Amino acid sequence: MVETSKIAWKRLSIEAVAIVASILLAFAIDAWWKDRVEVELEQRLLSALLVEFDQNAELLREARTFYEQRYMEALRILNYLEDGVTDLDQAEIGEDLRGLLISHSMHLESGSHDGLLASGELSLIRDEDLRNRLAAWPSYVKEWSEEQEMVFSYVRRELYPALANSVRVRTIARDFAAFPDGESPPLAPRGAKEEIATINVDNIVAFDNLVYGRAQGLWYAMRDGETLLARTTAITELIRQYLDN
Repeated sequence: MVETSKIAWKRLSIEAVAIVASILLAFAIDAWWKDRVEVELEQRLLSALLVEFDQNAELLREARTFYEQRYMEALRILNYLEDGVTDLDQAEIGEDLRGLLISHSMHLESGSHDGLLASGELSLIRDEDLRNRLAAWPSYVKEWSEEQEMVFSYVRRELYPALANSVRVRTIARDFAAFPDGESPPLAPRGAKEEIATINVDNIVAFDNLVYGRAQGLWYAMRDGETLLARTTAITELIRQYLDN
């Protein structure tokens, strides 16, 4: 039997401490490396998101200009009708009448954000406020997209049929603006501006109500667009601040 007094307890203790220390060091290095990889990945994800949200902010500004123009056109027509005008002269209000039939449904960029959610990498975003805003982003976009679709469908469902029964709509709709992707909704073929003479609004059932409905829908689209633009701007500012720290 080995005598207890002959066991090198000091040496064994030192070796045990060294083994434990090496294990802890390995864990620390592994955790450090994992954290470094995650930080680098987070930086790449946020940089891609920043580009995407900057693009979306620009698209929303374009949309604001587009909807404001259509809204003012509708208001001018309503002002004519308030004055008791029954014949709308193309020379005076033709552009505004064309504006009634111009409507577009646009889509924001979402590739980077969609990939972030699909991959589960949203958890890599360490800033809680930013993470929550990114998680809620699809619901923000959905609200505005629904307003856009209502504006677009109103033209197809209400305005276009009403005008088609009273005037040569193809001449009114000839100047579709390219927004935002260069494509125009196929509501009517192009025609010569000179073919429009006057429109007797008495022949169009509840024309003033139709125009008012158009203005109301555009107002809601502008309101929700401003809200979405503010949220987009807030997200981009948070990302920039986070990347700069």
